[in-house]
Amino acid sequence: MLISRRQRPPDTPIPTILLGGRPVPLQTSISILGVEVNSVLTFTDHIRTIARKAAWKLSCVRRVSHLLDSQGIATLYAAQVRSLMEYAPLTWSSCPPSYLSLLDKVQARSQRLIRLKALQDQLLPPLQPLQQRRDVAGLCVVYKTHKQHVPHLAALRQPWARPHGHTTRTAATRDHQLIVPFARTETSLRSFLPRYTRMWNRMVQQTQLHSTSSLQTFKSAVNAWIKQP
Repeated sequence: MLISRRQRPPDTPIPTILLGGRPVPLQTSISILGVEVNSVLTFTDHIRTIARKAAWKLSCVRRVSHLLDSQGIATLYAAQVRSLMEYAPLTWSSCPPSYLSLLDKVQARSQRLIRLKALQDQLLPPLQPLQQRRDVAGLCVVYKTHKQHVPHLAALRQPWARPHGHTTRTAATRDHQLIVPFARTETSLRSFLPRYTRMWNRMVQQTQLHSTSSLQTFKSAVNAWIKQP
């Protein structure tokens, strides 16, 4: 795969790569551990693919919905459909919102199907937004990286911010904030480190969640914090 931001292939011919005497064909995208990345290093093709697969799986759930109640459909959706849309989400979450909305539409159809099977007086809680679930997962990774010092996440570690020389309202939490890596493009701003470093700093300024002693307590508290308007 030739990685380039060119809209058209270069004029210079690309040399053929031989493997075992056979030419390796040039690809416009490759799949690594189930995540598809294209030649301009975006994941838009991957999002379209999993949205299409999730919609197909949801149609299968709809075909057997006459055999299930609302709880059964919700369980099937979480196990078969949502799990597909949440595979390695922190890798491709930098996609534009217009592509991520394809996954939200699949979940919205699932919510309607669940409500159709609900009893007349049954109150059903709405499904948790997919973006909220991705944000909770991202902050949990930051917590494990910087508070629990998980070894295999060491490459994601960001330096701590330097304390302020002056006394301000944010100076007390400055020691627990991280330096946000520089990002030149909107896509880079939406990628894991810039996005969740900024979110971590905002959480530190507003709450004391970074001081929690366990990951499960932190995850529950972050979930409630993100829900706030």
